[in-house]
Amino acid sequence: MKIVQAPHQSLRTIAKPVKRIDKKLYRFITDLQKTLLGKKKPAGVGLAAPQVDKQWRIFTTNLSLQEDESDISRVYINPVMIKHPKKLSFGPDKSNPTLEGCLSIKSLYGPVPRHPWAEFEWQELIDDKLVNKSGRFEWFAARVMQHELDHLDGILFTDYILDYDLPLYQESRNGKKLEELTDREKQIIDMF
Repeated sequence: MKIVQAPHQSLRTIAKPVKRIDKKLYRFITDLQKTLLGKKKPAGVGLAAPQVDKQWRIFTTNLSLQEDESDISRVYINPVMIKHPKKLSFGPDKSNPTLEGCLSIKSLYGPVPRHPWAEFEWQELIDDKLVNKSGRFEWFAARVMQHELDHLDGILFTDYILDYDLPLYQESRNGKKLEELTDREKQIIDMF
């Protein structure tokens, strides 16, 4: 599947809940997972339906890229964040914020305030039925879940950069270092 790039309109559209199960949905879920798992340079940890120009409330994650996570690939249908602390965080290390990137915004990275943990409810497709699930996610996994949920609501990580006046970094051409964008360069992302 082709991953659309900002400012594609699909990235700003609120996705619709999945209500019907059919072959088209099965095929889409399989293709979404394959697309995420096949993504290299950079590898991704999450991919939402709007990123492939589909307006369903579905995303998939691949948290196996994190050493402490055993969840290889999972699909979340109609996910909802139901509980989280009021506190926001830039990651577990206050002196070294976690930087987020996005497969729909190539080569840009920035710190995003997120809840350090969050509880979610979602559905999974099991034996031709949508089965209710719930779980608690912490730190990196919580960050990924919140990032992908934002995609379903038409929100990009760069919105936080602008709203909170945070630094934004661009990967150098050789991909070996990040360079902070100037305020003038950051204004370009306002088009997203």
